[in-house]
Amino acid sequence: MEASLIQKNATETTTPPLWTKGFIALLITQFMVALNDNIFRWLIIPIGKWAIGWTDKTDQIRMIGSLAFVLPFMLLASYAGYACDRYNRRYVLIWCKIAELIIMLVGTAAILSRSVPFMLVTLFLMASQSTFFSPAKYGSLPNLVAKERISEANGYFSMTTMIACIGGTGIGGILFALTTLNHEAPTPGEGGMYHWQIWSATIVGVAIVGLISSLFIPSIKAADPNAKFPINPFSQTCKDLLFLFRQRFLFWIAILSAFFWGLGALAQVNIDKFATEYLHVSQEYVAVLVVSLSLGLALGALLAGRLSRGKIELGLVPIGALFIVSFCTLLFFTPRVTPSASDVTVASTLDGVPSQNVATDGAALQPTSSDAVSSPITFGFIFGAISLFLLGISAGLYDVPLLATLQMKSPPEFRCRILAAYNFCSFAAMAIFSLLQGVLAAPPIHGVGGQKIGLSATQIWLFCAFISVPVLVYSYRAFPLPFKNAAKGETQVD
Repeated sequence: MEASLIQKNATETTTPPLWTKGFIALLITQFMVALNDNIFRWLIIPIGKWAIGWTDKTDQIRMIGSLAFVLPFMLLASYAGYACDRYNRRYVLIWCKIAELIIMLVGTAAILSRSVPFMLVTLFLMASQSTFFSPAKYGSLPNLVAKERISEANGYFSMTTMIACIGGTGIGGILFALTTLNHEAPTPGEGGMYHWQIWSATIVGVAIVGLISSLFIPSIKAADPNAKFPINPFSQTCKDLLFLFRQRFLFWIAILSAFFWGLGALAQVNIDKFATEYLHVSQEYVAVLVVSLSLGLALGALLAGRLSRGKIELGLVPIGALFIVSFCTLLFFTPRVTPSASDVTVASTLDGVPSQNVATDGAALQPTSSDAVSSPITFGFIFGAISLFLLGISAGLYDVPLLATLQMKSPPEFRCRILAAYNFCSFAAMAIFSLLQGVLAAPPIHGVGGQKIGLSATQIWLFCAFISVPVLVYSYRAFPLPFKNAAKGETQVD
């Protein structure tokens, strides 16, 4: 008994701690970055929409805003990889936070100027600092956390990022409502101008808290002090991608993870269509479905870290892929919510087609705010929310081991270069999949009589399941069964 107790104590003492000062500081810092990214993004979208009068062009607003946010990750990937490998990563992280603080002050001026191009430039700048922050963040983690804890650390990273995205999206909307008179239909140009100090203090304050936390991150010496500055960013990006491709095992890991981010972008766009056109709920209930998916992702990421039990468990990848296929298919069978007669009247009116529905007393039905959409408390809505939550858990199980592998298996002197190339792949996948969703939902061709022939929201969920099947087959054949030696997976991928 004493021998077993001694062995247990020895095991506990030899297991490196996770919650070190450096890891906590980095975790708080990255949380604040993700929080502020989403607060600012979802604050300026409604402000910009009302400023230019594009209240009926929400798809265009989302597309332009998303493009301004995604482009830096693709255009500046090579510079981000260079800075992360060339300099002390602690200083890179601190300078990113200083840049964020300055950008938030510039963002305040942009919103007060009521200039939408100025707002989009600020959003581009915000995404640019995140482009440099991301590889420095993930590249620092192996220096702050022991390899036995890397999967668990990534689980907490993913979980807190999802929480920050949820919180930032909600806070951005709340700040718009608090600082806009008649926020449901404000006077053009007046969005966010009522007591604007509230949102300004919030975004600047979050940036300051993140800057303070970054000061507690320990020094991490430069991985490649002799790295040369990439004069031609496009050429360097191609070189980084070629370098990643030559690391065949890491290349396939990056592609599998990029698929996750691309599928996530497609799902996020399709949720809006799924909620408003299939479940017939109003716009505010779209957020409920997004939160369901995000909470599932957070829980799945945490679960993946715990199940890894001190190592990188690539065997979770095919399990996650199997569940992704299953729950995307399940979403296809979501019970349709049939709109009421008043819903049909509203839809017809909004489409520019006079409604022929007549009330029992012979008077035409008139749309009202109370009956514009169906009640969200329906079996179909609950079914969809639960399915999205389970899909999120599946995605978290799938991606955390992949990201942990990229961090730990990358050569230390080229780690940030590889992570920057991976970032490029991920955001390119997000852009491609978002465009794919638009083509599937509204193809540039029409059927007989000019009728649209795009896929419905549930059919797009089935399409997601279909394109995930090859990923499931590949990961099942490439990686070992769960909780076995992960080294076998590497030889199979090679």
